[in-house]
Amino acid sequence: MKTSNILTSFRQSHLNGVINAESGLPGDKSISHRALVLAATAKGVTQLTGLNVGEDVEHTELALKNLGVKITQKTTTIRQIHGLGGWHFNQPVNPLYLGNSGTTARLLCGLLASTPLNVMMYGDSSLTQRPMRRVMTPLIEFGCQFDATQENTLPLTLKGSSNLHPIDYVIPVASSQVKSAIILAAMNTKGISRIIEPIQTRDHTERLLQYLDYPIRYQLLESGHTQIDKDIVIPGDPSAAAYIAVAAMICPYSKVRIENISWNPFRSRIFSILQEMGGQIKVENIRTECFEEIADIEVSSSITKPCIIKSADVPALIDEYPILAVAAAFAEGTSVFHGLRELRYKESDRLNALYRNLNLCGIEAHIQDESLIIKGIEPRPIFGGTTINAGRDHRIAMAFYIMGLSARNPVIIHGGDSVRSSFPNFVEMFNTLSYLRAAS
Repeated sequence: MKTSNILTSFRQSHLNGVINAESGLPGDKSISHRALVLAATAKGVTQLTGLNVGEDVEHTELALKNLGVKITQKTTTIRQIHGLGGWHFNQPVNPLYLGNSGTTARLLCGLLASTPLNVMMYGDSSLTQRPMRRVMTPLIEFGCQFDATQENTLPLTLKGSSNLHPIDYVIPVASSQVKSAIILAAMNTKGISRIIEPIQTRDHTERLLQYLDYPIRYQLLESGHTQIDKDIVIPGDPSAAAYIAVAAMICPYSKVRIENISWNPFRSRIFSILQEMGGQIKVENIRTECFEEIADIEVSSSITKPCIIKSADVPALIDEYPILAVAAAFAEGTSVFHGLRELRYKESDRLNALYRNLNLCGIEAHIQDESLIIKGIEPRPIFGGTTINAGRDHRIAMAFYIMGLSARNPVIIHGGDSVRSSFPNFVEMFNTLSYLRAAS
């Protein structure tokens, strides 16, 4: 369903219902990208169930098809990937268009670095501003070459080689995408590459490889093997679930159950922080599937206190700060988020976007060095009646839609069509949860 470029968010009450993959929760976006890429190199046919259907993952799927991978769509969220049994990709006829997906760009660089292909990649106006140097640097050490802009952004042309040499690499800036790109390059490089993370980041690639019986160990990757096919079940996206959780917390008389979400320890930090703030969140039925932890949660209306988030939490919360800022806006006191420099290099300058739009909504917010300071107004409605420009940033659009659920007057969000990149049925899902619209 096509999403309008302008979203209108109304004050809500009584959000109730159960959300899972069958009723609107999108599959985990990070796992979806990686599952597609790894299945493309496997021997045999891999079935992916619960694939994220947003535009970002779609660009990864389309890129793989253009590289000669046969992908069969069984249902909206189920794909069968006919693996190539290695890195036997075709030279694409045309440059690869990646839309707004930075994950696609960085994973493809790692995937194609060890192939004898010259591949041009480009994206939309937002993606062309995002930094690529951090992924290009280790791949150049392997022996890959790039033709890129002076700023090391897209568009760029990757010139791969089938004769890469292994590397030892310490990742200077915490990034699961860079780590995954190095892993993908090392998998098709003779020898042993060692990847050291001073700060641990999301480990979805490593978990998938362990599930696929690939001989990987943390900080030590044995190269030159090909994993066999195994069907992969993708859990619900915790980053998406966080928007539902905060909505239930700030809307009176609400109780929402969210089932089958990824409970990976590098992804569930947002929920432990919401619990520390006083959020009424029950965690149930924790289990493991495809080497990933999964859980169900139940979230109710809550009165919350502020939080202090340390810089060390940034890798585990990098996508959740927009919705966490909304939770902080309705807390009783002042919250401080430290070490947010990386937010300036997402789909937008998220740090500035949060500061600007929080103030537009009547929430006192300040930027001090690399920290965001938010003075909460307690659990009461904001005035609303304002217009937010989300640009091309889906997480800013969704966060301020949630804020509008506790506004006396509608909040208008321009750039609402950006939610298609990760959560296409975002608004429709809230329409099904909303049993009663609160009076102004």
